[in-house]
Amino acid sequence: MAKYKVFVTDQRQPSFEIERHILEECDAELILCDCKTSDDIIRECALEADAILLDLAPMDGKAVRAFKKCKAISRYGVGVDNVDIKVATECGIQVTNVPDYCMEDVSDHAVAMMLACMRNIAMRDRLVRTGHWNIQAPSYRLKDKTLGVVGAGRIARALIRKVSGFGFKEVVAYDPFISAENLKEIGVRKVEFDELLSVSDIISLHLNLTDETRGIINAEAISKMKDTALLVNVSRGGLIDDGALIDALKNHKIMGAGLDTHCIEPVPMNSEYMKLDSVILTDHAAYNTVEGVTELKTKAAKNILAVLQGQTPAYPVNKL
Repeated sequence: MAKYKVFVTDQRQPSFEIERHILEECDAELILCDCKTSDDIIRECALEADAILLDLAPMDGKAVRAFKKCKAISRYGVGVDNVDIKVATECGIQVTNVPDYCMEDVSDHAVAMMLACMRNIAMRDRLVRTGHWNIQAPSYRLKDKTLGVVGAGRIARALIRKVSGFGFKEVVAYDPFISAENLKEIGVRKVEFDELLSVSDIISLHLNLTDETRGIINAEAISKMKDTALLVNVSRGGLIDDGALIDALKNHKIMGAGLDTHCIEPVPMNSEYMKLDSVILTDHAAYNTVEGVTELKTKAAKNILAVLQGQTPAYPVNKL
């Protein structure tokens, strides 16, 4: 019998051999579950779990308190908004994440969204396949445009590095936690949120979802954007008020949007977004490259390994 039991709450990957191989080092058995709710987690994991590998299942306070001997909750990803960190800390459970695994992948996707939206690539592809040609839809160049990034962390900085050759007139950033001097070192001008909204031709969101950032792109924010503005979200769906954005796209208050993350996933087939040519939708896939997923699985499992071996994990979220 294995010394430890590590439960994977939700199976969103075809294989867990990477995690199983890493956790064998501390004699841990990997147990796969299919939890959709906190009650599922309590029923399937709470009694026996020494540690949890968590994807999208809701790890609320009730679920955290139900654990009998859990030492660690390792989140597959950057965001930890589905974990009640306060309760986990009270219960002496180490919460970890993997904040640096998808910098290249998500920033690549943001660039792809910008180019696809500015050049109407998705719509043109659909129309060409139905026999249309010489499609009279406007496209725009990136040169001399202003890029605004909301949140200037790792992924945003990777994006800024990648677009340096596109000839942007300026890159501006809103991030209350980073100094103007720090941003100036990477060629970015720090601005307040309202100024970013008003001067940017392309706005790319790179924020964690918190009570303060939820719905930061709402009707008031959109009213301050250019009517030619493009909005890209590869961060968290809850940053956007969907009703306000759909209204803006329908009424040409902004030019378009590229959305990889959504408030409801999968996006409902009756969503108004489905009817709009001015929005490109992808399936929360910005992180999902072969290299990125391998890195994610490796680092998430190694966080658990460290805790079970009595060591400090590489990526702690809370302090115990």
